Amino acid sequence: MSNLLLGVDRADITPGRPVPLAGFAARAGMGPATGTAAPLRLRTLAFGGHDGGERAVLVSADLLWWGFDTAERVQAELTRRYGLPASAVLLHATHTHSAPQVSRRFVPSIGAVDDAYVDQVCAAAADGVGRALAALRPVTIDRFADRAAIGHDRRAARSPSTVPRSSVDPAVTVLRLTGPDGVAALLVHHACHPVVHRGNRVTPDFAGVAMDLLERRYPGAVAVYAQGCCGDVDPLPSWGSADSAAVELADAVTRALGGTRIAVGPAGLRTERTTVGLPLRPAPTAAELRELTGDDGVRGEWARLLLSDPGRARTAAPVVLSSLRLAADLQLLGMSGEPVSAYGRRVAVLSGGATLPLGYTNGMTGYLVTARQLAQGGYEADEAPYWFGLPGPFAPAAEEVLHRALATALRSR
Repeated sequence: MSNLLLGVDRADITPGRPVPLAGFAARAGMGPATGTAAPLRLRTLAFGGHDGGERAVLVSADLLWWGFDTAERVQAELTRRYGLPASAVLLHATHTHSAPQVSRRFVPSIGAVDDAYVDQVCAAAADGVGRALAALRPVTIDRFADRAAIGHDRRAARSPSTVPRSSVDPAVTVLRLTGPDGVAALLVHHACHPVVHRGNRVTPDFAGVAMDLLERRYPGAVAVYAQGCCGDVDPLPSWGSADSAAVELADAVTRALGGTRIAVGPAGLRTERTTVGLPLRPAPTAAELRELTGDDGVRGEWARLLLSDPGRARTAAPVVLSSLRLAADLQLLGMSGEPVSAYGRRVAVLSGGATLPLGYTNGMTGYLVTARQLAQGGYEADEAPYWFGLPGPFAPAAEEVLHRALATALRSR
């Protein structure tokens, strides 16, 4: 008998009426979305042990992110309805930039919140978890790998004279979960910003479109996208559409499944969660913020946001690390931020390739950059903190603090 149980669910979270989209400040003033290019999904994998003990859920939604406010709301409901502790819940976002905003933790110009849509998503998550938990069946896990040439180093592309080009990991990892009736789920891990679509229409971009395509190729399976450390990885500018990039990813998954199986050890479910504070540079004074409130741009929004919430003026920013171990040599590690690719490489080294790192999980802190990137400057290091409502950029010591926290989380496996 398998030591792992799985239940799956898939729900449509496409807004039923025109609402503003989140992700691109250039959309500010455009108004609500002008249509739907492809539906948004919320897919759930519920795990359990055969002895009826520990349970855990991974919810992957076609959203920009889950803010801490919305993540805490959903986690509280899952505890109330199903007895799931927060440590057993991974709320993950594929990071499409063409879905509505679901958090008030950020400046409005990156996406205005529609309360009815937030209610819709929270209800879909809670209901989907319930259906998945009710459908637990024994499964086995197989692991496969291939490559997809979708992304490139966006920092080097934007500043070629000052930022050396770094390598981008094209890896596509596939977990196939097979139950009594065949393949129940495919978990697809890759790292690239889903920003091929730049218009004002609803779409999950290439990541979600690829999952829909895989579900057509493999009837009966739920295909779940797991976004990796893509903070500095954008799609190549040569992609003409989200659909074409989606085919590249789906074809990589199909090749992987037809290739060599990577052995996975005996299944065993375990979850852990910890929060680490990453040091920030000194916050501005209230007087300095008041001087900026009349600014028409993001700095004015940022100053007004910080003045309205004095608790943001802190010396460290919280990053939640959420671990979901499926076997002794297979773990998902979620981070509540936008980790750059260097952290993906770090996790691979520390875990010997046994851990799949996920950004955009259980909240959103901001871009998790390296000390080198802080010295180089640029959007992720210097400008993004305004959009995320942080009191300032990270201090150079933040990288080492996060490294130690990752090492601790991985040793616990």
